[in-house]
Amino acid sequence: MARDVLYVDVGSAVTTARAVSVAGDEVESHGFSFCPSPPATSDDLTAAVSPAVDSVMGKLARLGRAFDPQEIMVTVSAGGEPRTVCAGVVRGISGESARRAALSAGATVADLIAVDDGRQDFERVSDLRRQEISMVVLAGGVDEEILSTGRHQLFSIARVIAEGLPRKRGSKSRVPLVYAASQEGREEVTRIFGEGAEIIWADNVRATLEQENLDSARNAVAQAFSQGIRIDPRFSGLGRLGGPVAWPTGHAVGTGVEDLSRRLGENLLAISLDGDAVQILSSIKGVFTRTVTQAERVDLKGVLRQLPAERLAEHAADMLGNWKLHPYILPRTWDELAVFLAFWKEAVKEAMRDHRETAIELRGVHRQRQISETFKVDVAGGDTLVRMERVPRIIVTGYLSRLLSPGSLVSIVMDGAGPSGITAVLADPGETLQLAGLLSRSGTAARTEASLRPLAFLVSPGRGEERLGARRAFTLRGQILDPLPLKVGEVAMLPVEAGALDTELVLDARAGVDLGEGEGRRVRARVKPGFPVIYLDGRGRPQVRPDRAFQDVRKCYRSMRVFPDEVMSGWAGGRE
Repeated sequence: MARDVLYVDVGSAVTTARAVSVAGDEVESHGFSFCPSPPATSDDLTAAVSPAVDSVMGKLARLGRAFDPQEIMVTVSAGGEPRTVCAGVVRGISGESARRAALSAGATVADLIAVDDGRQDFERVSDLRRQEISMVVLAGGVDEEILSTGRHQLFSIARVIAEGLPRKRGSKSRVPLVYAASQEGREEVTRIFGEGAEIIWADNVRATLEQENLDSARNAVAQAFSQGIRIDPRFSGLGRLGGPVAWPTGHAVGTGVEDLSRRLGENLLAISLDGDAVQILSSIKGVFTRTVTQAERVDLKGVLRQLPAERLAEHAADMLGNWKLHPYILPRTWDELAVFLAFWKEAVKEAMRDHRETAIELRGVHRQRQISETFKVDVAGGDTLVRMERVPRIIVTGYLSRLLSPGSLVSIVMDGAGPSGITAVLADPGETLQLAGLLSRSGTAARTEASLRPLAFLVSPGRGEERLGARRAFTLRGQILDPLPLKVGEVAMLPVEAGALDTELVLDARAGVDLGEGEGRRVRARVKPGFPVIYLDGRGRPQVRPDRAFQDVRKCYRSMRVFPDEVMSGWAGGRE
């Protein structure tokens, strides 16, 4: 029996209302509508909820579709994700685990306090008092060792937090503490904070050094955010929907990514383009990681390297400054779109750097290495989990995923994320991942695969100095290997022919090169239904050569047909 669900996302750029029906694990969308969200400084961040809901209900009524929602689900990112301060004993161990727990719950991290953070206690207290945050997440201490060994660093950090804990927005009470540290230290921490403190107990994120458990702390952070929304006057308008529980948008998307990765049995990376920030969410080797990178960090020099014409550089600085001040303005001309894509490519690059540094193997764990691994540490103190040749699927979500063309989205992925090997790229214009994440909280394991929009297969054989030529890239049909027209330094587009579903893409790795299946091993991927095109990326890393940057970018755009030919010719100015 299908049930109707109204899903509302109160985003920082737009507020979306979507009508769906859920039957078993199948989700069917019947229509959606969106309205611009109020600015973050508004006293009512839900002002666009009623217009968006009325609009989608009106559309359904005109279509004669009876829609009576039995459930209303809400996610919120307007006004920013929940801001947290994380704390731990050792910055790179328990502090890092606290940070990952907060990020995976859909929060952003304003500060990380630890014994080894280089500050005196009075500096930590002063920095904490100045923060406008939603909560503090405290981790540290292996269970059953805090009191028996006399290690009281956790309690020292707790005293700092108790002294500097800031007030809630518009309230005299202090923000809550999510305690995800040693179980044995609870009684002492309760005494340190005293009566009246709001402490939310969660399981220890590092009960042993060898294992990290974020689920309990992650749920506690999301729950604390939801409780804060209920008393925040800026979200009082949600009462018009009957006061549903509101979850952080990042938490819902992350849960959807985890569930999909688990169901497919493969590593997965999602890129959320959200107007003022880039979220990267990955589930790799069973480890979920989420990071948030503000788009305002994008550097002009990087943007200039991604432009297709020199004359665009004259106005790029003004456009970049305008987007940083008003991140939800969309391009209106081809020139503006070219700068816009260059901007988001660099934003994704910056976000991927942050993600690689966060998605790492646990620090503090003794590990015996093989000789071949000696020179393969990408992050000091911990190996990154993010090796793109082992990520066979990338999903683009966020509100820009439904506004940009498929070619534009694939171009951002190619030049921003730097995929390697054989990668399927899909879009999530219907916000299916975050809806699936919400449904999973109510016990419904929704299947999202059918709702994702296939964009392209990318064949990018190798990283950096490991780039390979056409002699190692093939299609396999039956027993016949046909070389792919992959040329070093160029991008080629191959439309997927009808009846190509019996075809596989094949990459042969030379000795010592790992394309996802181990060093020197062949990689295969079957062409899946719905994918319209295959892109062959034979460019090196970095893709752009400084002496021929504009020409290289134009050649790539021309091959991918992102812009009309007349626009490309105008940018070339007869120089090609």
